[in-house]
Amino acid sequence: MEGPGIPLVKSDGYYARYVSTDHLIEEDKITMSSGMKSPQIKQHLGHRLRRRKELIGKRSMVVDLSFILSITGVVIIVIDTELQFAGIVSPLDAISITMRAITTVTSVLLVLSVVAYNLIGIQLKIVSAGLDNWQLVITYSTVLKMIAEAIVCFFHPFPFGDIKIPMTVVEFEAERAEFNTRYVPLNSILAILMFLRLYILGRFLVVHSDLFKDTTVQSLGTLSKVNINAQFVFKALMTTRPGTCLSAILVTTLLINSWSLRVCEYHTNPADGKDHYAQALWLTAVTFLTLGYGDVTPQSICGRVIAIQTGLMGVGIMALCVAVLARKLEQTRPERYVHTFVQQIHMDKLKRHAAADVVKQSFIVWRLRKRGYALNHRYILRHRRKLLDAIRKMNQSHLIKSHLRECAIGTVEVSKGVGEVNDIVTSLKEENLHVNQRLENLEKLVTNIHFQLYEMKEMLRASSKNN
Repeated sequence: MEGPGIPLVKSDGYYARYVSTDHLIEEDKITMSSGMKSPQIKQHLGHRLRRRKELIGKRSMVVDLSFILSITGVVIIVIDTELQFAGIVSPLDAISITMRAITTVTSVLLVLSVVAYNLIGIQLKIVSAGLDNWQLVITYSTVLKMIAEAIVCFFHPFPFGDIKIPMTVVEFEAERAEFNTRYVPLNSILAILMFLRLYILGRFLVVHSDLFKDTTVQSLGTLSKVNINAQFVFKALMTTRPGTCLSAILVTTLLINSWSLRVCEYHTNPADGKDHYAQALWLTAVTFLTLGYGDVTPQSICGRVIAIQTGLMGVGIMALCVAVLARKLEQTRPERYVHTFVQQIHMDKLKRHAAADVVKQSFIVWRLRKRGYALNHRYILRHRRKLLDAIRKMNQSHLIKSHLRECAIGTVEVSKGVGEVNDIVTSLKEENLHVNQRLENLEKLVTNIHFQLYEMKEMLRASSKNN
């Protein structure tokens, strides 16, 4: 998904001057009234900014329409399926046909809105790059993405008829698995596939996210070469509100997968339809949490596929939950610094007490030896054990304190290190000044010696002339 903060760059290297939007609107009116197209208008940066702003607004409206159509179709099909399971209506009743016809209309409109969304995206690329031909920005991946979205959004039950397809069902008799064939309505499978269109919910949340709409965030992303897209918004939400995001994903996955599993398993044994949803919810929860009790198992191939997909999603989401919980339980830097500081104080106190015990036990052993007790006497052995224990505690506290000092780097340590560096720099400056003074003194002394030698030379020359 393209963000509104992508810089406007022309491919030919020409940097167009900025023209106000109001002036461009007047030029557009004059050009349109005269029936002439001005190719120079497209060269203005202001025109491109205004055009892109309009396209972004249209894209938001298209996304809103797609979201409403997708949710409406899913809700109508769920209601129709539940009414059929309850025996209130049959697939050939007028009410059921009408509801499925409405779903067909919403699906067609949804496909058109998805195509319009992709076309607007292509126009945004053209305006952002300053090009004049759509063939320069469209690629095979864009076309394949548009076709795949159209196919996914077109999945819906047929409004007329009750087509049934064969499906393999695993039945256990006398501790032996037997593979039988049951005929399942095709509309039930298509109703399950309709949940694939809920990816539009993520697009809806991204388009209406403050991070995506904020021009400041878009500008910072452009300067930092960061693409503000759905992945960026999801990471930001997982950082700011991880519990809410994971809870929403968890509940949505359990409800959708349990209902889909119920639809798959309902046609294998319709007589037990009244308690299928509870069993499906229990099976989905057990599979999602990777417990696998085995008391309830899916019998249809469709149900087993959904169970596999549920297990894969459960592994990923549980890993995210563990990561978020570990990050929440981890101490922040101020908390870690306070805890380390308290431990250092405790180690200092323990070291002092151990040192006092060393002195105390050493004095007691010395006094007992003075009284004539042997080294293997029980009194001396007891105090020697206490002496060794005190020495061990003192060494251990010193080791732990040194380890804490190495691991904990807080503001106090940083300021202390900066102070020590400042003291070293100050002392070096003072020594440098002292050395410079001594050099100046040496220079003066050498100059004086030079003058004295010159005077002695002159005196010797004068005395030699007199002689």
